[in-house]
Amino acid sequence: MPARSPFTKPARKLLVGPRINIRARKVRPPGVQALADIVPVPGLNIPESRIYYALRELRINFQMQVNAFGGSILGGGRADFLLPDYLIDLEYAGPFHGTTEGRARDVLRNISFEAQGYRIETLYERDLYRLKPRILEIVGRPVAV
Repeated sequence: MPARSPFTKPARKLLVGPRINIRARKVRPPGVQALADIVPVPGLNIPESRIYYALRELRINFQMQVNAFGGSILGGGRADFLLPDYLIDLEYAGPFHGTTEGRARDVLRNISFEAQGYRIETLYERDLYRLKPRILEIVGRPVAV
């Protein structure tokens, strides 16, 4: 019988022990509580629904899910929230926006709305923890302390 090297182990020995399952975790700023559950608005995801409720509470005039350059059907884009009084296109950058297709649609949407005089502002997940002050910063209203 050939001598075994002390550095080799049978394959089954490698699979013994606790298994670690890696999964995506929500990232929130340190010391901040988790966001409360909300009822989603039909046609919007949970983060977009949070933005919808914040805009309503702040009494800001807005239109949601506005098509640009033919919208999704003709290969254009769709604005999440248009604030016509401020000429702002307010976008939430979810996971879709990181894909190649999402970036291409974002470029088409941005070109379309910038040509109409809108300024593009993007909200990220970290902005959801202080949403109302962030929206007030974007529109240029003073933030109450």
